[in-house]
Amino acid sequence: MSSVKGYLWSIVFLLTAVIYGSIPTYLIVVYWQWLNAFTIFGEPIYTLTLFMLFLWIISLIVTLIYLVAMIRAVIQRKNEDLGIPKGVKYLGLTTTAIIITFMTTWYILFQEVTFFTMRP
Repeated sequence: MSSVKGYLWSIVFLLTAVIYGSIPTYLIVVYWQWLNAFTIFGEPIYTLTLFMLFLWIISLIVTLIYLVAMIRAVIQRKNEDLGIPKGVKYLGLTTTAIIITFMTTWYILFQEVTFFTMRP
């Protein structure tokens, strides 16, 4: 049973890594030109662009953390304790469940994919 548990956690971590990697990357690519052209009183706001770039880099680091946790869950699947911190487990499970529920509900209501149909 513990080997199945390791594979199940690795699937959860893979979904979490895909969510934390793909959605922010897509949004930063689509909105990059708009962010650089955003002005207040005719002055460009580069701080906003740098802040969004910082958040994107943080999301890529979180993606790497979940990819490593996925590999670790598969490698240590025969141990009683997978060695993965509970915060990593439950944050990944919670955020994945929330985002998948949100995306499914959005698709049922509007027949659009939530984040990937957004345009500036």
